[in-house]
Amino acid sequence: MSAADIAALAAFGVLVVVLRHKESSLWWLLALAAIHFFLFCNVFRLLRRRELIWAGFFVGNVALWTVSGRLDLFNVLACQLPVTVGVLAWEIKAPRYHGIFAARLNPRLNEYLQGRTSA
Repeated sequence: MSAADIAALAAFGVLVVVLRHKESSLWWLLALAAIHFFLFCNVFRLLRRRELIWAGFFVGNVALWTVSGRLDLFNVLACQLPVTVGVLAWEIKAPRYHGIFAARLNPRLNEYLQGRTSA
């Protein structure tokens, strides 16, 4: 975890608290994005491309629920959770996977760490 990651999480946290304090009904969107940022960058260590794919689905998901007039946490999570699980499974199956439990989940971890396999 880098200093930039800590700063980003702190900024997210402050913004979530401010939005919640101002009684914004959308504070949870920022919290959801922050949680995924932490999971993707520091826990599962996703490739940027996979993070961006998730983000594209997230923006589309939120946009569709907003247009339908039914934007709420349950609807967004019900649609986004399968995308999150799919992106994480895709990453974990990659020979470059070096996130949480990589020693157990990636039989090619040593090859990747020694530079003998590509992403």
